[in-house]
Amino acid sequence: MLQTLWLLNCFPRRRRGPPTQEAYRKACRKLPVELVQEAARYTHQCARSGTDRLYEGLRVRVADGTKIILPRTPETIKAYGLGSGRTGDAYYPQIHAVGFLDLATGTFPDFDFDHGVPAERQSVLDDARRTREPTLYVTDAGHNGMAHVYLLSLTGHHLLMELKMGDVVERFRKSGQRSALLQVKLDKTHLQNYPQHAHLVGTTFTVRLIRTYGTSRLRSKVLLTTLLDERRYRWRDLARLYVQRWRIELAFRHLKMLLRLEHIRKERLHRIRQLLWAAVMLFNLAGIIRNRLKCPELFPPKEKVKIHCFALILELSEHFFLAVIIPRYGQNAALRRRLRAMRNCWFLYEPWRVRPRICQFPPTIFVRQKSTAQQAEIEKCNAIREDMRLLGIQYAQIDP
Repeated sequence: MLQTLWLLNCFPRRRRGPPTQEAYRKACRKLPVELVQEAARYTHQCARSGTDRLYEGLRVRVADGTKIILPRTPETIKAYGLGSGRTGDAYYPQIHAVGFLDLATGTFPDFDFDHGVPAERQSVLDDARRTREPTLYVTDAGHNGMAHVYLLSLTGHHLLMELKMGDVVERFRKSGQRSALLQVKLDKTHLQNYPQHAHLVGTTFTVRLIRTYGTSRLRSKVLLTTLLDERRYRWRDLARLYVQRWRIELAFRHLKMLLRLEHIRKERLHRIRQLLWAAVMLFNLAGIIRNRLKCPELFPPKEKVKIHCFALILELSEHFFLAVIIPRYGQNAALRRRLRAMRNCWFLYEPWRVRPRICQFPPTIFVRQKSTAQQAEIEKCNAIREDMRLLGIQYAQIDP
């Protein structure tokens, strides 16, 4: 890793033992943000393989944004300003980070931390212009806008998103059709946020509408896509692909809760940016380890399928970094034990579960459940607590 080599070169030469904490801090302060950013993107390239699951030759990327609150310092306020409002979060600077998750690898090929205000549409367009491989972008309803759809189609890539606004949605939902083509003509209203493309007024292009399944309590959704071939790109497959958009929400949850992106304590903007990209790099490393155990499915997995606990993999992945930075005797055996622990920590996938999702091999302290099943699950854990403690020692999850 470029970052690891840089850190090793920055440490003062010592005869024995790991570098001191102060030497590590000095080395981190000298580390350029561009190097960490390049290393984070390189981890995604390492996660790719020739057997990646693609959809009709298209690599599927899920794009979404999340808000990250930064510490209040003069440097961060100057760079990003303060939040909206007068109380609460408005006291702190905020950035609207936009992430792109590759469904074939489960890693982030790129992240955009540079926007202080929501600019998801522009970030998606910039990423589409940089990407050379044919890609299908899956986005939420926040990307509504026919001008955005047309500009992204000009890049050679495709788009799949939910459509909510306009009478077109209600008419198509009442028509009873599952798939239909729609002619769209751009006017001044569509291009209001794109003054540099005012010459596109009057341009006509074709999109495709898809209606998903609904239930007695849940209305069907209307999707918009630029994949027009109804035989090759079946509406059922596109509807199932859109369901996979929840995976980026789960990835943001891991970044915020396990990697603590919502609790940044660094004050210098340089160190904050280092921390943001280092979190993406660590997440991608955990994705590489998970892919060695079992690659994620492009479509939603079937019920009662074993899913490895990504939280445990993410918690133990930092030891693989430390094994390179601070090599020691017995390190390979310790890493093998951790891999065995990751392989044996799994749960049964239930798409519409009503019971709490409990791993068959609990890696962490039991969490509280808001249901009558709480006491029953606690009694089960108490009954096998000693066995779990011995297995935890065996698999290097806890200290003896």
